[in-house]
Amino acid sequence: MYIEKRYIKRIEKTFEQLSIAMRLLDAQGACLVPENGSGATLPSFVMAAGITHRVEDRLYRALDMNPPLILTSPADVPGAENILIVADAMLMSMFKSGLSIASHSDVFRRVLRQELTGADLASRAAEHQIALEMERTVMLFQIERTEKASAYSILGELVPLTDTDTLIEMNRHVVALIKDMNGIDGPDELYQFAQAVQETLMEEAVQTAEIGIGESKPSLSLLGESYQEAKRAMEVGHIFSPEETIHVFRNLLLERFLMNVPREESMHYHALLFNRKTAKLFNEEMLQTIEMFFRKDLNLSDTARQLYIHRNTLVYRLDKVQRLTGLDLRKLDNAVTFKILYELKKCGQEKPKQIY
Repeated sequence: MYIEKRYIKRIEKTFEQLSIAMRLLDAQGACLVPENGSGATLPSFVMAAGITHRVEDRLYRALDMNPPLILTSPADVPGAENILIVADAMLMSMFKSGLSIASHSDVFRRVLRQELTGADLASRAAEHQIALEMERTVMLFQIERTEKASAYSILGELVPLTDTDTLIEMNRHVVALIKDMNGIDGPDELYQFAQAVQETLMEEAVQTAEIGIGESKPSLSLLGESYQEAKRAMEVGHIFSPEETIHVFRNLLLERFLMNVPREESMHYHALLFNRKTAKLFNEEMLQTIEMFFRKDLNLSDTARQLYIHRNTLVYRLDKVQRLTGLDLRKLDNAVTFKILYELKKCGQEKPKQIY
């Protein structure tokens, strides 16, 4: 059974105040609390919940939950059985309140997966006091290196949350942040928030995350769309901008359009400009020059400065492209044509990165 880190810390503090060394085990005997505690071989018989069992020099008491958790302590300490009973009651109270938290998260998880709609959604939202109408955005975080801890465990301690934000574990690698947009000034501020999380993640956990940001939605029923948009942003961004780690759905309009072009057509049109005749022209240096020129909004001086070349050298390279292809990249329509034909290669050769 998975127990959130915040609950483990609370249980540990409680155990530290007891007069006996107590441990909380899972159904296999692994120690959950304290975190560094050793496990134990459980009794071979099925333990009834709410009854203290003595086996050799230890006491065992199963909590009334599924899957079961087991409290254990030394048997020969005075008052040990009574302390186990009190600890049982305390933990059950905590876990029952935690069940509403887990269910709260489960409602959001099912909303993101578009498994709740209509009256069922309204009923679950009312039960868990989740606002139906609120401007929210879904941000997805994917961490690949999770050998020591899940993405949820890592981000749960680092992502700054307001009272109306919700962090949802989708799987071991992927976490969804449902961000309340009240006080957030659009996608640009969300992007800055994502950058801040990236910096904190690197400083505190020496980790990086790939982040997708969906569109803001006015109601709970539409959050599934924002989730799909965040996933799509990560999939498309991984293909077209693999050097970037933050992908905003709104900023990938052209790339999303190109992904819908059939593979045969995309390769056909790409080959009209990029073929054997132009292979020598479009070498690595030329492509880097053109990409920087586009990044600098077709500004000659800024591009030359960024590439540490003379402005005339840049003009010479662009003239060469115009002479051999007929495309003057200093003109917006020609630049757009080149950009589309160039990016089509990525559509034909790459498969979207799957986000689960």
